[in-house]
Amino acid sequence: MALLLGIFLHSALAYIPGPGFGWAVQDRSTHAFFGVAILVVHAFRLEVFFLIAGFFARSMVVRRGIAGFTLNRLTRVLVPFVLGWFLVFPWLAFAWIWGGRHGEPSAARVALQQIPGAMAPALQGLVRHPFGYFPLTHLWFLYCLMLVYALFMAARGLWRGVLDRRGAWGSRLDRLFNRIIETRWTIPVLAALTWPILLSMRDWGVDTPDKTFLPSFRVLLLYGLVFGVGWLFHHQPGLLETIRRRWWASLVCALLLIVPVVILCGYQGQDTHPHLRELRGLFFLAYALLMWSWVTALLGLFLRFRSRESFFWRYLSDSAYWVYIMHLPIVVILQVAASRFAFSCWVKCAGICAVTFVVSLASYHYLVRPTPIGMLLNGRRYPFRWLPFSH
Repeated sequence: MALLLGIFLHSALAYIPGPGFGWAVQDRSTHAFFGVAILVVHAFRLEVFFLIAGFFARSMVVRRGIAGFTLNRLTRVLVPFVLGWFLVFPWLAFAWIWGGRHGEPSAARVALQQIPGAMAPALQGLVRHPFGYFPLTHLWFLYCLMLVYALFMAARGLWRGVLDRRGAWGSRLDRLFNRIIETRWTIPVLAALTWPILLSMRDWGVDTPDKTFLPSFRVLLLYGLVFGVGWLFHHQPGLLETIRRRWWASLVCALLLIVPVVILCGYQGQDTHPHLRELRGLFFLAYALLMWSWVTALLGLFLRFRSRESFFWRYLSDSAYWVYIMHLPIVVILQVAASRFAFSCWVKCAGICAVTFVVSLASYHYLVRPTPIGMLLNGRRYPFRWLPFSH
């Protein structure tokens, strides 16, 4: 669900009021709700995923060892990242070029012809300056995930081989983590650890390093911290019961914290405000609390109500990887096409989300799930079925 939520996140970007910010198109119909929704969703979506990634990374290391883990991650993350870029970037280039021509039907053919011209500079620049500008697109997340894997495995080797050979410090860390989760102050403590990292961000929110292979230290530190929390949860899985019990309290906190985060975010860009630095600090404190409230609320919610095996949810889980890779070109092309019509932003956003999900899911079911691509993304090939969600 954290991955599938990206469909809504990117669909809403065309309907934010105010000056443009480099998206392919800004629709004539906008509403402030979409800006608020993006702010809130962006505060927890990737953090949820990195925590889950940390949890299952340790599971895989325990079962397969470092060598097996490394081979699996190279196959399941690096290969989809490389192949996915060549699959989606041409269509994203088309969407941006077409959007620059206001979605005129006659301009679509011209935009198609200019795709090679958009790809060539990116690939040539990669060869000449590997850490210069390169459009990673939304797949930057996979690149960041690989970096977190590599850094965490290196840190683990240093910890176990040099710093804590006897395991004494590891035991202390487990006891400390146990106390943090069992206390009623779990969210404030985790937020306090996260707040200094957030203060180092360039913008009001978590940076999106999607334009270069040069690693962003601050982003890696944030996601590495969340990844480590997931890793520690796997080491003491019984602590998840505490998260499950408190899902409702965490959800209430998450909903209440939306108000101060949105209010404080309103000061962004007011460079002449005499207390802008203090307000930015308060914003990130509320943002950190919001982040961990949503993370624990959603984990607890799904542990409480979705803990049983379900073919429907297993299918969605399997399809999410492919949908994540493929959804953005579909979303942006639909946004550009819809911008020429005078429908409400609510109708457009809902329609784009629905069409994107159906098209992505259909392509997954017929072109991915029973094919070698499905083996690459899901770890297995499923037998062909005419209808999705059918055994």
